[in-house]
Amino acid sequence: MGKHNLIREKYSDPVFGDSVGLVYNRMIRAEEALESVPACLFDIILLNGMPIGQIDLRMGHSPMLVQYGGQIGYGIRRGFRGHAYATEACQLLKPIALEAGFTELWITCNPDNIASVRTCEKIGATYVERVDVPRASELWRRGDREKLRFLWQLT
Repeated sequence: MGKHNLIREKYSDPVFGDSVGLVYNRMIRAEEALESVPACLFDIILLNGMPIGQIDLRMGHSPMLVQYGGQIGYGIRRGFRGHAYATEACQLLKPIALEAGFTELWITCNPDNIASVRTCEKIGATYVERVDVPRASELWRRGDREKLRFLWQLT
């Protein structure tokens, strides 16, 4: 049984923190995933069940993913930003990542995404470098030109 199946079975019920919870949504297949790396997608919900965003754990270590795409992706809907919900969602994802065999995760963001930079800082990820996105990459086609790289040590 693959790691994503174990995650789906174990996390079929929501996992809650102080302000938000994670609800398993689905496995993003390689054909539809960033840099063709499958990912476990979770909805981020408020304690009352209202969905406010999503977070995914990308189940791979490919050079393009680690260097440019990151192993976690998250987004909070506009009306709910500014409350550190992404920070809490990352913390809730940490034990899931550990169970999936990760000891560290690379997180990338655009240099102008101050909220994402702050999220990385709040979870204790270490800023490593600023890199240029390769022209041949999916991220370049999406409009990304540079990425900031952060390393989050989970253990």
